[in-house]
Amino acid sequence: MLVPRRAFSAALPALLLSTRSPAAEPSAVDRIRLPAPSRTVAVGDLHGDCDAFVNVLRTAGLVDATARWTGGDAVLVQCGDVLDRGPQEAECLALLRSLKMQAAAAGGRVVTLLGNHEVLNACGVTSFVSEAGATAFGEPRSLAFRPGGALARELAGWPVVCVVGDTCFVHAGLTPEVATPIRAAAANTAAARWLSGDEPLPPPLLLPSAVGGRSPVWTRELGVAAPAGDACDEVGSALTALGASRLVVGHTVQEGINAACDRRVWRIDVGLSRAMGGGAPQALEVRRDGSVVRLGGGGGGAGGG
Repeated sequence: MLVPRRAFSAALPALLLSTRSPAAEPSAVDRIRLPAPSRTVAVGDLHGDCDAFVNVLRTAGLVDATARWTGGDAVLVQCGDVLDRGPQEAECLALLRSLKMQAAAAGGRVVTLLGNHEVLNACGVTSFVSEAGATAFGEPRSLAFRPGGALARELAGWPVVCVVGDTCFVHAGLTPEVATPIRAAAANTAAARWLSGDEPLPPPLLLPSAVGGRSPVWTRELGVAAPAGDACDEVGSALTALGASRLVVGHTVQEGINAACDRRVWRIDVGLSRAMGGGAPQALEVRRDGSVVRLGGGGGGAGGG
């Protein structure tokens, strides 16, 4: 289901007028567990394609033709990597801000997770920025997301790990650094303190080189076609510790949403952004009874994000 571009374009100016980024909500950092709503919908990496984002939200029945929230008390989890590659990063951020307010007013919630590309931007790395993105935020891109600035303080409200009902969400993998409730809460707090400007250096768990490439926002172990048995066992132990039944990740592009590790891991990065190939608009729905449904068309199988 495609969004009429004219209808959505008419709504964009109002969204983009809100140029001031909201500060992080302190409670959002530590609260990694949310109660199960009637439905939880997860969307993978956006990479600067707001049109694709709206299309998948409409596929999931969460917004109308003007991109206004219609999801009621549903929880939407966007699994990180909103930034880089595509030209509509500012539009994606503006829409997320608007939907967070609208969903809350309707009894729902929108959660955005930190991805490795948010970390790259906060570190001043611009290698993956599009030509349009280089000037989209009113100052040199290498400074736009600097820790302590308005945009980085907004990212400080994006957790590394979140559990909704009995489903755990993280950008890339449930590594040992976030594999218990205490460690997950500590990871969220450490990331938020750095992005808010309270700590001078990023926490090691956000940097691939500092933890042997097994960062929860960088690892590719769960994105390959058939994850190794020990990786699946590690996820199983972590899920038990976190009181969850399944893990949802993005980060590594798949041909379509699919499951691994005996359906304990769901991979949902389908390359939605046209900068990543423009995959079919797919989302994952977890219902209160624990059933899992893939929304939208397309295939299912594994590729980087």
